[in-house]
Amino acid sequence: MGMNDLALGDFIRMQQVGVDPNKVTFSVVLGVCCRSANIDVGMSLHCLILRKGLLREHFLSSGLVTLYSKGDCVKEARKVFDEVLERDAVSWNSIIAAYSQKGMYAEAVSVFSSLLNNDTDWKFMVNDFTFATMFKACAGVSSIEFGKSLHNCAIKMGFDSDVFVAGSAIDMYSKCGSLGIAHQVFNHMEKRDLVVWNSMITGCVHNHYGWEVVELFQLLQLEGFAPNETTYACALKASSVLEDSFLGRCFHAKALTSGSSSTLFVGTTLVDMYSKFFDMEHAERAFQDMRIRNLASFNALITGYGLTGRYDEALGAFNELLYEKLRPDSVTFVCLLSSCSAIGILSVGGQVHACGLKIGLESDLIVGNSLVKFYAKCGLMESALNSFQSIASPNVVSWAGLISGFAQIGDSEKALACFCKLHELSVEPDEFCFSSVIKALANCASGMQGRHLHAHAMKMGLESSLYVGSALIDMYAKCGMVEDSYKVFDKMPEKNVVAWNSLIIANAQNGYSTKALLLFQELVHCGVIPTSITFTGVLLACSHAGLVEDGKQYYNCMVSYYKISPSVEHCTCMVELLGRSGYINDAETFLLSSPFVSEPGLWGSLLTACEFHKNMEVAVRAAEQCMRLEPHDSAAYVTLSNIYASKQMWHEVKRIRDLMIEMGVKKEPGCSWVEV
Repeated sequence: MGMNDLALGDFIRMQQVGVDPNKVTFSVVLGVCCRSANIDVGMSLHCLILRKGLLREHFLSSGLVTLYSKGDCVKEARKVFDEVLERDAVSWNSIIAAYSQKGMYAEAVSVFSSLLNNDTDWKFMVNDFTFATMFKACAGVSSIEFGKSLHNCAIKMGFDSDVFVAGSAIDMYSKCGSLGIAHQVFNHMEKRDLVVWNSMITGCVHNHYGWEVVELFQLLQLEGFAPNETTYACALKASSVLEDSFLGRCFHAKALTSGSSSTLFVGTTLVDMYSKFFDMEHAERAFQDMRIRNLASFNALITGYGLTGRYDEALGAFNELLYEKLRPDSVTFVCLLSSCSAIGILSVGGQVHACGLKIGLESDLIVGNSLVKFYAKCGLMESALNSFQSIASPNVVSWAGLISGFAQIGDSEKALACFCKLHELSVEPDEFCFSSVIKALANCASGMQGRHLHAHAMKMGLESSLYVGSALIDMYAKCGMVEDSYKVFDKMPEKNVVAWNSLIIANAQNGYSTKALLLFQELVHCGVIPTSITFTGVLLACSHAGLVEDGKQYYNCMVSYYKISPSVEHCTCMVELLGRSGYINDAETFLLSSPFVSEPGLWGSLLTACEFHKNMEVAVRAAEQCMRLEPHDSAAYVTLSNIYASKQMWHEVKRIRDLMIEMGVKKEPGCSWVEV
């Protein structure tokens, strides 16, 4: 039995034999309860103290505040604190520390403000622990001004030379983004311990100053300190910030030499670092070398697998996590749902969702948003809507996921309705909400609604956003308003390849082929590297203008110079270009040599060209391929029937129509709409 247990045992026997405890007895036993964090006995003591009317004794009330604070019972601690008439330094510091440790930083600041406004001289109530606790609270509420005032008080009272206080001040300034002031505090310290060095290094990592971390790491050793787990973990994070894998390997080697690489903290950081460098071989090795693993280690590995497209391994790591009897958190589910979205495995995503339901994480904002995104990506908007409704307090990301999902499946009305509902609820839309709803309007060519949204985006200062600007260019282009597309493009302060692509395609789709090709030349001149979509726009422009030789040159440039693999869209543009220009046989040869021989869209483009140029020989072959690949699509039957009709081959026309009846193929009726 320990000394604390013996003391409590003596107290119980004292009551059993009828000896009445006094305030000194209560004080001693309360101290024992505080040291052993024995809340149950402490609560019994609280009842006895109340019964005997001893709560007015400030050392007993302070002891109760301390007991409840250490026992994580903040509400009970505050209740006792409020009942105390005469508060001492212990009670003030205990309640402040209780709030700060619980992450209730605003409450900690509020209590400290009450102390400042108290009739007693607050300077006698504070110590190094008070300042350190309050610096942590200031960082928690990002109150740099209050933190500066507090730091000035600490300097005036002579606490600036205290290593504990100075280290906490460095941490506070770093977390509030004032790394320069943190450096000043650090440089003025006469004596520094390893904790202070680590605070400064952590601050540099937090503010993305990677090279400063490297410099501090070297200086720390020159001053005779040996790096510990925290130092190595920060140095490895700095390698990720600098995107320098060689530097990361150097730090890994030093951690190996010191024996720190297999510890939980450093090992998890290694997994995270190598994952960010897409080096999963070394990430897996670091994971296997760890002596002990926790949830953060598994989350780092699962995230790495997701980043590198190894989605099956991500799900395997999740199963291993469950086997180890670890409880997944919101980070785990977000990574897994991202993997399920990427590979489109609905059944696995459903299982992950079911697991989240069991644990009770469906209402979690981050998990809920991931579920909305996952189901929207799979086109299951009813499930996405259910997940959205399960979120306790949806934020703008939740709404953006829902709007994007409806836009993706072409349901423009619901996308716009969601945006209007968001506006009614006074949720401020972000650039992703705007870009998604604008894309939805582009799909239904709703220019009037698009203009309203453009005006709304301008009011909110989002017109110059890359996402919103690119969406507006595309929307105006699909509505035939190319001049408006140019206006948006010209106003964008920063233009990335997406914005250039939108304008090139806008011109190409509306028949301004020369302008589209001039824009491509300007894009290259500006040093922007074209993408696969850029060349889709360029080849489309060549196709519409009948620029066969130019089209061939651009296609070869794309493959040979820019090393971009041809897509279905590129090959379709080339077949259309050759076919429309009358090079039917060349178009067929190109198609047969492409990687997309089984793509019905390419054969459909060739068949359309054959109809225009009355080439029956190739038309029959193209139609046969279309009917084989998509036997229930009426387009090929109708086009071939029209070609036969133009040649007055009525028996063939009848044969095609009979074949349509036999196959149960019906011609889809055309439709049009007018914007009202």
